Amino acid sequence: MNKNLGFRDFGVDVLVKLGGSLLADFDRARELGETLSRLAATHRVVVFPGGGPIDNYIEEVDRTLHFPPDIHHQLCARAQDQTGLMFSTLCPGSQVFSRPVEVSPILEEGRVAVMLPMEQIIGLDVFERSWVITSDSMAAWFARFFGARRFAVLTDVPGIRRPGDEDGGYLESLSTTDAGAMGRTSIDECLPPFLEANGMSCTILNGQDHLSVENWLQGRPAPGTTVHPVGAGH
Repeated sequence: MNKNLGFRDFGVDVLVKLGGSLLADFDRARELGETLSRLAATHRVVVFPGGGPIDNYIEEVDRTLHFPPDIHHQLCARAQDQTGLMFSTLCPGSQVFSRPVEVSPILEEGRVAVMLPMEQIIGLDVFERSWVITSDSMAAWFARFFGARRFAVLTDVPGIRRPGDEDGGYLESLSTTDAGAMGRTSIDECLPPFLEANGMSCTILNGQDHLSVENWLQGRPAPGTTVHPVGAGH
């Protein structure tokens, strides 16, 4: 995801998708936020939030009220904004933004840029109203849009489990083809084919372990699963 001649470089080094489940433990979420803020001077980081507890509530209510697809789509996108706002209070010095034009000035100040994506999700209208696609793939789309050099999904597990191993065995890497064949894992099933089509890699990390996230950002070994395009290796 390098700069192309004639196209603007937003200056995004890393886009991390923040799993909403990480807000279940505020102390660990604060440790993660403090880690990202500390590294923001040398790593220009954009945080893309998932829906979190509010999204879970929306889905619970939807089982009774059966929202129309457009309403459900808007509710979930608004939930992502709420997650972003909440996380920004745990990430010292961070700044929220909604429009792409706002991101570069935040990063140039050495601050973490926390995206409130609802306006762009609804306005750009590039995502289907579907249960299949989640904020994982939405984050990947925006990572490509911003030209982020690296992309990670932060969730509450350290990667993707080995098939049939429910006792803790996690893969270090696998191809987009192999990940896609597994269906929904700790990432949604739309993400592997999107990564393949766009020549992107994604690392799934345990966001509750802020040291793992720091090591990954610094280019050091960290427990997690990297999903890479076919033929790209690890």
